[in-house]
Order: sequence, then C-alpha cells, then structure tokens
Amino acid sequence: MKFLNKFNKIEEWLGGTLFLAIFAIMLAQIISRQVFNAPFVWSTELSLYLFVVVALLGISMAIRQQQHVYIDFVTNLLPDKAKPVVNSFVQLIIFLCIFLFFYLGQHTFFSSATVANDQIVSLGIHRKWMYLPLPVISVLMFVRFLQAQSENYKDGKTLLPAWTYIVFAGILLGILLFEPQWYKALRLYKYFRLGHEAVYVVLLVWLVIMFLGTPVGWALFIATVLYFAMTRWSIVYAASSKLTDSLNSFPLLSVPFFILTGILMNTGGITMRIFDFAKALLGHYRGGMGNVNIGASLIFSGMSGSALADAGGLGQLEIKAMRDAGYDDEISGGITAASCIIGPLVPPSIAMIIYGVIANESIAKLFVAGFVPGVLLTIALMVMNYYIAKKRNYPCSPKASLQERCAAFKKAIWALLTPILIIGGIFSGVFTPTEAAVIAATYAIFIGMFVYKELTWQMLFKGCVETISITGVTVLMVMAVTFFGDMIARERVAMRIAELFISIADTKIMVLIMINALLLFLGMFIDALALQFLVLPMLIPIAIHFGIDLVFFGVMTTLNMMVGILTPPMGMALFVVARVGNMPVSTVTKGVLPFLVPIFGTLVLITIFPEIITFVPNLLLG
Repeated sequence: MKFLNKFNKIEEWLGGTLFLAIFAIMLAQIISRQVFNAPFVWSTELSLYLFVVVALLGISMAIRQQQHVYIDFVTNLLPDKAKPVVNSFVQLIIFLCIFLFFYLGQHTFFSSATVANDQIVSLGIHRKWMYLPLPVISVLMFVRFLQAQSENYKDGKTLLPAWTYIVFAGILLGILLFEPQWYKALRLYKYFRLGHEAVYVVLLVWLVIMFLGTPVGWALFIATVLYFAMTRWSIVYAASSKLTDSLNSFPLLSVPFFILTGILMNTGGITMRIFDFAKALLGHYRGGMGNVNIGASLIFSGMSGSALADAGGLGQLEIKAMRDAGYDDEISGGITAASCIIGPLVPPSIAMIIYGVIANESIAKLFVAGFVPGVLLTIALMVMNYYIAKKRNYPCSPKASLQERCAAFKKAIWALLTPILIIGGIFSGVFTPTEAAVIAATYAIFIGMFVYKELTWQMLFKGCVETISITGVTVLMVMAVTFFGDMIARERVAMRIAELFISIADTKIMVLIMINALLLFLGMFIDALALQFLVLPMLIPIAIHFGIDLVFFGVMTTLNMMVGILTPPMGMALFVVARVGNMPVSTVTKGVLPFLVPIFGTLVLITIFPEIITFVPNLLLG
C-alpha cells in the first residue's frame, strides 16, 4: 500500500482549497448584500454544493485517521486475543458501508439524471450533479480504508490484510456489473416475515454492533440498510437520496466555520489574552484561580461554541496557572473539565445548531435561550469553587491594580468583541447564524494576523484542514441519522415510545424527569455528539406530543448531554483535560465530582422552571 501514500494529501489540498472558496463566497455575499444591497442569487447553492464535497472529503480523512466516534468501553473489557477478531468484524461492516455509499450514490445520480426539469435554477445545472460527489469520493474513502487496514494488520489489530478487501470489492463490483438483479438476494423479507417487528430486530442489531466498536455513523447506516432489506428493499433507493440531501442545509454550513473560529482562537494568541483578562478581574477572590478558569470558559464560549475546544484550548493554560497558585491536580483538572460545558449553552453553540437542524427549530431562539442557563451554571460553579477553596484554604492571587486591569482589558478587547459581534449581528438581523459563523472566523483571522500578529497563512490553511477532518466526523452522523430517521418515521418508533411514556407518566414534569434520567444514563456510555444524533430524533416527537416547548427542550437536553462528557466511561472532557494537563483520568474524574452538584442543580432548576429558558427568547423574538 506504499504507492497510495503518494496521494495522502489529496483531501487536505482539495478540501482546504474548496473550504477557503466557500469562505470567500460567503464573505463576498455578506459584503454584496450589506454594502451594495445586491445579493448574489447563486452564492448559497454553490456554497452548499461545495460543502457537500468538502464534508465527504472530511469523512475520507476521518477514515484514514480512524477518528470517527465509536463506543469502546465494551471492547476494552475483551481479552487481547478476542480484540482482533471483533475489530475484523467491525472493519468488514465499515467496508460494506463504504461500498453501499458507492452503490447507492451512483444509483441516485443516474436515477435523478432521468428526471426532467430538476434543476438548481441559480446555478443553471441539473440537480443530479449534487449527488455525484458521494459515489466519486466513496472510491477515495475506500482507498483511505485500505491504508488504515494495512496499518491495522501490521499492528495486529485485525486479522484481515488490506488486499482481502480489494478482493471483496472486486467480487461485489463483478456481481453489480454482470448480474443486474443481484439485489434480489437482499430481499430478506422473503425469508424472514417479521412485519412491523423487524424494526426491533434492527434496533437490537444496531446496539450490538455499535457496542462492539462500530463507529456510530456507520452503525446507524448499516442498521437502516438491514431494515429496508427486511421490509421493502426498493424503498432504500428513494431513501438514499437523503444521504446527500441531509448536507444540503444552510444552517449546517455554520458548523465548520464555528469549529474554525475555535481553532484560530487557540492558534492566534487569543486564548492567552482571554485568560489574562479573567485573571485580572477574578484572581484575587477566594478560589480566585478557579473562578478565573470558569470565567475564561464563559468568555471563550462566546466565540467557539464547543466544550472540547474550550477544554483543549484553554485547559493547558488554566491547569498550569492553578498548579502554580498551589491548587491540587484533581481540583485543577476538575474545574477545567466542569467549566468547559458552559460552551454548548452560551451562544454561539455548535450543539444548538445541530439540535436546530434536527428539530427544525430557530437557531437564533436557541442561541438566546442558552444564555441565561449558561450564566446560572457559571455562578453555580463559582459558588462550589468558593466552598472548596475555603475548605482547603487555597491561596488568593494578589489583587490586580486598576492599571493592570486596564492593560489586560486593552489586550483582550478585540477578543471580547467577538461574542458581541456574533450575537449582535444575529439579533439585529444584519446576518443569519450561518453568516455569523463566517464573520466570526473572519474576525478571528483579522485579530490573529493583524492585531496580535501570531497567525500565519500557513497556520490558517492548517486550521482549515483540521476543521474539515472534525467536520467529517459530524457530517457522517448527520447523513446516517437522517437515513436512520426514515426508518424511525416509517415504523412510528417515537410514537411507540411516547405511548410507553404515557402509560407510566401523564404530566409534562414526569415525562421530563424520565427523559432526563434516560439521557443521564445513556450519557455515561455514549459520546454527547453521538447521543444527539441517536436519541433526539425519537425524543423530539415525544416533546411535541406532550406540548413541551422545543426551544426549552433543546437547552435542557443539551445541558443534560454535556453531563455525559464529564462522567466515565465515555467522558470525553475527562480524557481531553487529562491529556493537556498531563495527569491521570482518575484524578480529573475525582476532581470533577463535587462540580456535578451545581450542574445537576442547574439542570433540575431549568427542568422545573422552563420559563428561565423561554422568557428571554419569547421577549426578544416572540
């Protein structure tokens, strides 16, 4: 497989260039609309088309780096001899998924080509071209898969060498070319007449393969294919168009730009200045460095919208400063992990954007709704920090003089304007949340390059490549959960769960308690991002059935799922903080336990009094 290494940079150079092209198009559209009042009619469609290509390239990059989200706490318990066997099974599933991406993608492309007058009017091209990237880039995904398997086989992680997958692919392609009716063999409903019970078999299979280590996105996809095979195979062709259509979403386009903003904040010298400003304001109080940690997280949250970006970006600075001030490692790590969950609540929030896409809810309302709970959580964490600091007699930092505070504010002023720029622009109607993400990234580039002068063009392009890779992990789950949602809708799974809830509880508060308990339990085992895609499509219809406000529901479930990144065995924030702080995960876990009390208290408070969340968006946006 050494000859394939010559092409390792294809996704980076092509994806990075196309992402910068999207950036330029979106920025030009904002300027043209706001300054010259002459918006481009083609900009949105072209940006979305390029985004489909970039997102699929991101999936390919994640396959090569084996970064897709998966659940490994079960496989970690297996004996060493069993792990290669299980991993070989998982890799076969991924191989089959990639092949089906190619097969269904080319079928959708050619079938859509026969539909007359199906045009993307603004671009003047047939809509079929929107579906072409999936089968084409699936070939590149397969190449990256082979490279990853070559390394896995060499390291003893799998039993199958890479060439066996080439043989499998050749056999499947041969059948596809010479036996057009091959798919009849997939009509499993002829052999297993399960009717409506098929969905339960599929859900069971899905859970088994997912807990065996199959990445969440691929597990969702293959489970849905199995469902169609066990019911009506012909439906899979109509449903497969949703794989690409799910990415044709303007709000979803904001996700990579907010990710890029967070990356540029970390590399452009902005996080250091935010931390210094928070230290000048809060460092002299009891538990001052802990409050600085929490306060810096609140400020940074108004720029990146990501919990793990906060933990990884500010975490190293915060832990070092707390150690230097005499804090124990467990509290230093615990506060850093606990405070990072403020990010998904305070606007802008990537988690809220994803929820808005899934629930078809106003992202602007979700942004406003998360602000008050975010501030409440910040205060609650500071109260707990004060109590611990007083009990352990942690020292206070010297009080900064007015001159020192002014100097810190002057250095951080450009960074502090970012959330004002984003939120002010959205609520004044100057630009949409997606355009706000573009403006935020542009502003981060401006600050990093021309104000703080720590960001270079090379670092910018590298940041774009990293953004694409992270985005690929997200979009695979967006595609798969949309596909999976077709099965959920056809089998009325959400309504069946709702009927179960009704049989147990008949009030909103009881339903909310049950949903919170379910999410808290699942969050211990499933990554927060994966949990959003897995559970929300089934819970949102239940919320609608019981008349629960979807804006409130989005904020409540977001805070709930953030608890999951703080609880083992899947607590991603624990792992990130342990890595940047160079300390054991057990130390971080022990330190975060006291801070779960104010977090749970905030969750209980907003669950009982949803008006805390809905009051501000209803007042401002109606």
